[in-house]
Amino acid sequence: MIDTDVFDTDQLGYNFFPPAAPHTVGHSQLKVIIRPAPTEAHYDPESLTCSVAGRFGGVEPLRVHHPWLLDTAYRVCAGHVTLDDRKGKRVTAFTFGGELHIEAADQRTVCRLTSPAPILHASRLEDSLQQRLGEEVEILFAERRAAWLGAEEQFERRLAQADPLALYYACLAALCQKFDCDMEREDDIDHALRHFLRAALAARSADAAIETPPLAEVV
Repeated sequence: MIDTDVFDTDQLGYNFFPPAAPHTVGHSQLKVIIRPAPTEAHYDPESLTCSVAGRFGGVEPLRVHHPWLLDTAYRVCAGHVTLDDRKGKRVTAFTFGGELHIEAADQRTVCRLTSPAPILHASRLEDSLQQRLGEEVEILFAERRAAWLGAEEQFERRLAQADPLALYYACLAALCQKFDCDMEREDDIDHALRHFLRAALAARSADAAIETPPLAEVV
């Protein structure tokens, strides 16, 4: 992760910002700068792709490029966010939903994805807690999509309406139950993930006014 206090993010192709309290994993914001031509000084995104809430209640794909002449604000749905450059290199993240704001100018298009839930950066270069959490959440989503087989439109409507923070904690609760039932997992990352899940849910439940709904009630 790039230290935003050291680097001038306007000179970078993209940047994941540190997590915001009370979260201790993932990122609070993803900033992407798409230019008309690559600088060759760093990773130069050519496009950003994600899923957004559609006009008719479902989910639609969105691909942002430069120049940008369409809407400048979108409600992002849970799922993958991908950056692609002109060399075929891809950067991938997972979001539980959020807001995408686009600033269009002559020399660049700036995309800012913010969310109250952590944005998980998928990096195959390291076996980290963030990476494992993202992998496990993707499995949960595949299972929930399968549960709506034959009624995919209803699933996507629920996905488009889901509150990012409620969805995030519902996923943590589902994973906590899964890991408590599977005590044969022994590697360090799984131990760290189990500890993280319990600590995050305990902190959430400390606020008596907040209840974590089952994942099946959210999506």
